[in-house]
Amino acid sequence: MSTPSAILAVILGIVFLGVGIAKLTRQQGIVDNFERWGYSDALLIATGAVEVLAAAMLLVGVVLQSLAITGGLLIVFVLLGALMTHQRANDRIVLWIPPVVLLALDVALLVSLLPEG
Repeated sequence: MSTPSAILAVILGIVFLGVGIAKLTRQQGIVDNFERWGYSDALLIATGAVEVLAAAMLLVGVVLQSLAITGGLLIVFVLLGALMTHQRANDRIVLWIPPVVLLALDVALLVSLLPEG
């Protein structure tokens, strides 16, 4: 893994470790949003668990690239779900910015990990 790819993987890993733990520990603002969107507590916990798993895969993926690819793909699905949620809820555009930026960074990471040839 190149140095820029490793930096991206670590940044994304840290971000998703933080947001995943916030969900798993049921931080009030996150719980309020999930309730506002009509999502269950089980989905909150499942999303947090997937985010923590993906974060771990990205961080370990600095050494084992196949794990970074898998973690990055998990994050794509989480972020697409976030964007669909914001669209369905007619959320303000400012709430779309974090998932759009994180998705762009994640796609950049995944593209950087494509085999050359």
